[in-house]
Amino acid sequence: MDIRFPRLAQWLGIAGCLACFVGCASQRSLLPARVDGVPGGTYHVRVSEHPATGQKYDAVLFETDAASVTLDVPTVDQGQGASAATYQAGMRPGAVVYEIRDTAGKVHGYLMVPFQARVRVWEQTGKGGALVVTVSDVGNTPEMSGGGAGGGGGM
Repeated sequence: MDIRFPRLAQWLGIAGCLACFVGCASQRSLLPARVDGVPGGTYHVRVSEHPATGQKYDAVLFETDAASVTLDVPTVDQGQGASAATYQAGMRPGAVVYEIRDTAGKVHGYLMVPFQARVRVWEQTGKGGALVVTVSDVGNTPEMSGGGAGGGGGM
């Protein structure tokens, strides 16, 4: 019986676990907390526009520190923006706000999205602790589209 194969498998298993650990350690998933609204103050504002969903904005990011959060969708920089209420008017009714914090608990901003949107926050270690926010299921409303093949009714 040859013992080398089980040892090789054991070492490969350990190497695989270490590789997985290193990969997971480079990005940490954080749970954003839903809050009642964006507190008053001055924020750097980035918006994700999408008029096809029946609203002006898909997401609005209010950053406490410019360039501390990356919204993982195409955005338009609004600079030092108006009040949150101004942007709330461009959202679908029932929009919610998430507080974006890093692992140390520091607030980096607030994200306003439609209530059905899924929000994930990732802290990238080794890159200055930048936070990346992904938003999905923003446009959960049916869109108008073509009718399909239609088929010929011939004879």
